Amino acid sequence: MQIRRGRLSQFLLPGLLALGAPLVLAQTATSPATTDSALAGLTPSAARGETLSGSCAGCHAPTGRAPVLKGDPAPQIRTALLAFRAKTRPNGTMQNVASRLSDQDIVDIAAFYSGDSSAPAPAPATPPVTPAPVTPPPTTTGTTATGTTATGETLYQVGAAARGVIACAVCHGETGAGAEAVGVPAITGRTAASVLAQLRAYKSGPVTGIPYPDAMHIALTPMTDADLTAVATYVATLK
Repeated sequence: MQIRRGRLSQFLLPGLLALGAPLVLAQTATSPATTDSALAGLTPSAARGETLSGSCAGCHAPTGRAPVLKGDPAPQIRTALLAFRAKTRPNGTMQNVASRLSDQDIVDIAAFYSGDSSAPAPAPATPPVTPAPVTPPPTTTGTTATGTTATGETLYQVGAAARGVIACAVCHGETGAGAEAVGVPAITGRTAASVLAQLRAYKSGPVTGIPYPDAMHIALTPMTDADLTAVATYVATLK
């Protein structure tokens, strides 16, 4: 797996770095933010976010047809809205909604849904440290709920080289913390349903020519829907 991960890093990470660095440098006072760190300095208002998100409840309430957002981490919500606004994350409805949001709107909505009113953190001054090689967990088989979680853990942490399945941990890290500075979002604190919906969208979505969504499409192509379900179940355990 170490050899395969090395090849993956050569293929994906330079593109992700190319995506993240120039976007941060190009950010100005008048251009819309494209990375979460570019929102640093804006003061969140959960009260204003509650007002702005009134129309969101139709889909994102517990009885709605979209993932429940209440309690999701603020950086995750901000990153998702930025990606929808930039049209790098597939979903026509959300792209249309996000296209009308300002940087301040995005910060305020994230503050309301997450309950976190702390300001977005600036990008780190130094590149993120490359994570240490992942120690493969024991292989587990079975069709029980526990078996499904274990299979998801194996796919996430190790992958399945024989089938060309890349370990999710290569980019998102062992704990799902991601690397926001280079455009890889954190995936902790999400429900299995929301993760599964997004994985399916990335797998079935078109090639865009943009590194991050295309990297997800490539990584998910050899995975079955059962694989996606198992990984989503495991990711929901990451806190």
